[in-house]
Amino acid sequence: MKHYPDDVREKSVKTRVKASLRKAANLFRIIGNVIIPHETIRKSLHPVPGIMMDASGYFVYDEQYAHIDGIEKYSALLRDAGTGNFVEEILDDLREDTLAGFMVRALSRFTIPEEIFITTDGYHYESVMEIVSSHLGIRIRRQRCLFHIEKDLAHRIKDAGMEEHLDMAKRLVRYMFFPGETNLYKLGKNSDPVRKLTEGRSEKEIVEIMLDRIHSLYGEDRIMAGFLSFVKRCRKEVFLYLSNPEVEKTSDKAEQHFSIQSWLLKHRFKTKEGLLRTSYWYHRYLSTGS
Repeated sequence: MKHYPDDVREKSVKTRVKASLRKAANLFRIIGNVIIPHETIRKSLHPVPGIMMDASGYFVYDEQYAHIDGIEKYSALLRDAGTGNFVEEILDDLREDTLAGFMVRALSRFTIPEEIFITTDGYHYESVMEIVSSHLGIRIRRQRCLFHIEKDLAHRIKDAGMEEHLDMAKRLVRYMFFPGETNLYKLGKNSDPVRKLTEGRSEKEIVEIMLDRIHSLYGEDRIMAGFLSFVKRCRKEVFLYLSNPEVEKTSDKAEQHFSIQSWLLKHRFKTKEGLLRTSYWYHRYLSTGS
């Protein structure tokens, strides 16, 4: 690597953060028409200290899709909600073995207790958690992101053309998940009756009261009946936070990590051409011929 300019050596180290050695070498070929053997990049890296990251035991997980050089991939993030420490990788797909592999690698970077809590969205994680739990010899308890549950319900209501009819049902669900003056006010004519029912109650009691009210008002509706059935079936994962207030209700802290990227960068990730073909490096070294 000593035969390459300093800026090339520096970029090779930065590129290695989210790519394998071979992929890092390939990036130089694509972006700058520079041929660097992947072993040369490896030799230029400083040894990584065997320091484990601190962990509170409460994690959030999220992913977003990204196009890289025209190929759809996924940015996966596991973040400790307490310490802010995180592990992020670019994954080729979201298959069970791919996600489990990422989780194992990510959690292995932390000093974790025998039981941890992870908040995820509502999809394809149950079997993944079982694999990771068995591999690492720990207990993993999962909280489903309440924002994603709300979003799924809203999509089903919209697809059924029932937005006007079930608008109040959505507001009652929002207050059940996030009780507070703002969401109480949004109940409109139902604000006073709900206030009388829930005032001075614990959050756990409010959940029970609101479940009963939603059932009494909308239990005959097919969509809301399905929602209530889901909540009953997955109660431990929907309301885990009630038994342990340290558990994150939502995966928002992972979303916030992605949101620090500029709108332009996120847009470039999601365009068909992807990050590389809309990046500064691409236009600087390829489109200009420099």
